[in-house]
Amino acid sequence: MANRIRIYTGLRDAAYALDEQASGRTPDFSRLLSGAITLDTMFRQRALDADLQDAALNLERAVREGQLYLDAKGRTRAANLAEKVRILAVSSIEALQVH
Repeated sequence: MANRIRIYTGLRDAAYALDEQASGRTPDFSRLLSGAITLDTMFRQRALDADLQDAALNLERAVREGQLYLDAKGRTRAANLAEKVRILAVSSIEALQVH
C-alpha cells in the first residue's frame, strides 16, 4: 500500500513538472526529481506506453540538463504528457482503493 502511495505521489510530481515545462517555468527540482525517478522506475519495468516513456525521458533530460527551453510545439507536448501522467496517477490511486 505504501508503495502505491509513493507511486501516486511521484506521478503527481511528474505531472507538475511537465505542467511547469508547458508553462515555460522551471519546476521545483525536488518534485522534478521525484517525478523523473517514478517514471524511470516504471519505464524500466516496461509498465509505460510510448507517450509515458517520452515523458520519462523528458524529465530525465530536465534533471540532467536543467532548464529546458521548449518552443510552442514542445510546450503543447509537455501539457499533453502531463495529462496522460495524471490519468495514470488516478488509475494507480483507484487501484489502491479497490484493494
